[in-house]
Amino acid sequence: MSSGARSRISTRFRRGPTRYVPMRRLALGGMAEVWRGEAILDGGDRHPIAIKRVLPHLAQDPMYRSMFQDEARLGMLLRHENIVRVYDARDVGGTFIMILELVDGTMLKSILDRAHARGAGMPVATALHLCRELLRALQYAHDAVDEKGKHLGIIHRDVSPHNLLLGKDGGVKLADFGLADASVHETSMGGGMLGGKLGYLAPEIIQQKPASPAIDLFAAGIVLWEMLCGRRLFQGADDSATVRAVMKCEVPTPSKLQRRIPKKVDALVLRALAKDPAARPPSCEHFAQEIDALLAELDPHVSSKDVGLIVNLYLAAEPPAPQPSADALLDLFTQELEAFVEGHAPDLGAAPLDPALFDQRRRY
Repeated sequence: MSSGARSRISTRFRRGPTRYVPMRRLALGGMAEVWRGEAILDGGDRHPIAIKRVLPHLAQDPMYRSMFQDEARLGMLLRHENIVRVYDARDVGGTFIMILELVDGTMLKSILDRAHARGAGMPVATALHLCRELLRALQYAHDAVDEKGKHLGIIHRDVSPHNLLLGKDGGVKLADFGLADASVHETSMGGGMLGGKLGYLAPEIIQQKPASPAIDLFAAGIVLWEMLCGRRLFQGADDSATVRAVMKCEVPTPSKLQRRIPKKVDALVLRALAKDPAARPPSCEHFAQEIDALLAELDPHVSSKDVGLIVNLYLAAEPPAPQPSADALLDLFTQELEAFVEGHAPDLGAAPLDPALFDQRRRY
């Protein structure tokens, strides 16, 4: 992170919380676990947060350590209503912990998994609205500059339903810039590393051509296609089959799978999923503008309320997530968070949490 960027961050943050308290685990993945927690500020105010903890055995791997640090640095620079905010991040006894904005809802992937099991697509206007919000986040990231006006060169590289979080309030938030390209990163995705999830890669990445913002736009197109069609686009029986499908880039016309989809939506989706990057919309902003024009015809009143309705219906039918069986794990995590707050942990360039960040009226 540049000294200018670090200075800008530190002036935005003031007095930190008294402590962070883990409450329940929200998700456990192959690389990290995410907990719901509270930030208890000086004076007693409590605010919900998400706490991301890299699994200890991976935290010792130099590549994962570097990726986590990159994600933390970049997350603290980005300020957009459709991007999950990173408030703080530290190395606690060799385990990395990140304090994030809590999106009280679920992943788009969870909703699509249930819909795909029934072959059901999302309502057309709601899917278009969701994609538009994703595109706004991506365009902001693609255009981002540091305090001196230097372009940061951000490409997310891992756009997928796994990294799109939907709130009960209908908010749409892009998360996880750990695999992103950016000038502030120390980790390079070179050496033949593809990055991202195979079923959401663009053909040019499989061919190991240089990455460009067009790969994020292509991934957003896949997400839109899957929301509309009620099935996966390129997912094969194994990784090799998935890679071959991406390379062929044969995209079924959405309305042939779901007759309710208008022909104008077909044209939009197929253009975004063109094999040749030059045939796609020139930017995520252009793609979003095309969606705006379509929604003005199809359903000008679609909004975050429609997203919130889907999220709340999903959560109402979802059983509670399994929790860690041993109190010892929670005790260990609590001790780590105490070290985090007391300053016993190496800093990754973060600064103490500013209570004003929790003011929902604050404009981005």
